[in-house]
Amino acid sequence: MPPSNYLPRQISLQAILDESSANSTSPSIDLQWEPFQRHVESFLNAIDSYTQAAKTEIAARATDHVNLMRDLKADKDEKERQIHLEREKEGEMLATLESERHTLTDLTSSLNRLQTSLQKVKDQSSSLDKEIIHLRKGNTSERTEKERQQARLNEMRKRDEDELVELEESLGLRVQPIKRDILMIRFTLLDPLDPHREFSFLIDISKQGYKVPNCDPPLPNLPELLKQLNDDRDFFGFIKRARKSFRALIPNPTQSTKFDELSGPGIGLRTPAPPTTLLGSRVLGASLKENVLIDAHGIESLSLTSRIVK
Repeated sequence: MPPSNYLPRQISLQAILDESSANSTSPSIDLQWEPFQRHVESFLNAIDSYTQAAKTEIAARATDHVNLMRDLKADKDEKERQIHLEREKEGEMLATLESERHTLTDLTSSLNRLQTSLQKVKDQSSSLDKEIIHLRKGNTSERTEKERQQARLNEMRKRDEDELVELEESLGLRVQPIKRDILMIRFTLLDPLDPHREFSFLIDISKQGYKVPNCDPPLPNLPELLKQLNDDRDFFGFIKRARKSFRALIPNPTQSTKFDELSGPGIGLRTPAPPTTLLGSRVLGASLKENVLIDAHGIESLSLTSRIVK
């Protein structure tokens, strides 16, 4: 309702009294109640409208405030939850830092020990390097000396091989390895009609009991010779007896030869009888120069060749 344009008018009491005296009437005042009443009602309606608008605004603001407080409380709870989580993380980080501090202390201690060990190893390495240099110099000298000795030995071996061939041809005896632990004993210079004719037999030395698997030509007394060999272990004596038996097969044998003049190495060529302790070394092997059984004291006494073994 729009406000009225009611304005109160001014009343002069003196003028009213003068007019009533002049008219001989009772004085009266026109209060204009209806416009005033309309003005008051308009004022009251305006107050009511303002009050209702204020209440509506207050209610809206109250709702907004409640919503704001609810949001703020939610934000506060979330912040408190995040703060709690961050504090837990901080505790874990502090524990991790403490553990890493201890680990760093242990690693530092281990590093110091390793550095000390490394220094010791370096010192040992330096010492070993010096020793290696010294040994290399010594090895060079030894190698030079060994090469000189080897050259000398090769020269002596070549000369011995040539002498051995000449000796074998002169004696008419040759010992050849056929295979492992099997030797062939060859004799020549027995038949005056054919000095190069060979008389031979194979002897198996793989066991303590000697065996002769083949003999050309056959010897009638071979079993007795073999038995005597296994009894007295005199290998050189067995060779001499076998050669003598081969000579007996020839109608007109040759006269005595250089082989018959050999006295033999004696006990140096005897092999140990089973099963007593072996005093010697089995050297009847696959080499031409390893062709008899000898012990350590009989090598130099062997007169068949100046060097039977290498």
